[in-house]
Amino acid sequence: MRRVTTVLLAAVALTGLAAAGLLAAGCGSESSSVPSDSVATIGDISVSKTDFQDLMTQAETQMEASGMSVPEKGSATYDQYVAQIVQYMVQEQVIAQSATDLGVTVTDEEVAEQVKELEKAYGGEEKVVALLKEQGMTMALLERSIKGQTLSQRAIEVVTKAASVSDADVKAYWDAHKSELAKDKKTNTFAKAKKTIKETLLSAEQQQLWNAWLDKRVDELGVVYAAGYDPTELKASASASPAAGG
Repeated sequence: MRRVTTVLLAAVALTGLAAAGLLAAGCGSESSSVPSDSVATIGDISVSKTDFQDLMTQAETQMEASGMSVPEKGSATYDQYVAQIVQYMVQEQVIAQSATDLGVTVTDEEVAEQVKELEKAYGGEEKVVALLKEQGMTMALLERSIKGQTLSQRAIEVVTKAASVSDADVKAYWDAHKSELAKDKKTNTFAKAKKTIKETLLSAEQQQLWNAWLDKRVDELGVVYAAGYDPTELKASASASPAAGG
C-alpha cells in the first residue's frame, strides 16, 4: 500500500533530513531555565514536551507499521531518535522565526491545495485519513508538516542561492577521484562524470551555506535545551554507547 511518508513530519525527522535534504543541529546550550513542560526554547518561543511526545509516538507507530522494532527508552538508538526529533523541531522554529527576514511564506491556501493533491492521488479524503492513522498522524499534523516543509524548502533556496561550482572545481574533483569514478560505466570518463561531479559539489556547497546560516541564526535567536534533550549531547552519548551500532 502506498504511503504518504514523503510529507510526514516525523519521517523527515527520523531520517535526519529537512524537507530539501539539508538539516543541521545548530549549537545551543543546556539550562534549567527552560520551562519544565518544554524540551527547548528558541528566542522567546518554547517547544513543548507534549509536542515532542506526539512526534515520538508517531515515530514509534511508523516503525511498528514498517515492521521495525521500537527502541527501548534510554538506549543509544532511542537517544538518536530523540536527538533527531528535537533537532527537527528546533530547526522548524528557527525557520519560522526567520521567514519574514528571508522573504518567504506559505499560505493556508497553498497548504490546502497540497492536501487536495494528496487526496486526489490516494483516492479521497477518507483514504488519506486512514493512511495517516496507520502512521500515527492526524490531518492537522499533516497540514503542519506540509507548511513546515514548504517553508523550509523556500528558506533553503534563498540561503543557498549563491552556491556555485566552477569548471576548475569539477576537474580537480575528477583528478582526485578518477580511479573510483572509472569503476562505474556511467562515470568512467570525464565527459560522463561532469554532471554527477557538479551535482555532488553543488550539494556540498549548499549544505555548507545552510549549516553556516543555521548556526548563525541559532546564535542570534538563542537556543537553550532542557536537560536530556540537547541533540549534540544525545548523539555523542549514543555514539559512545557499545550498543550504538546495534
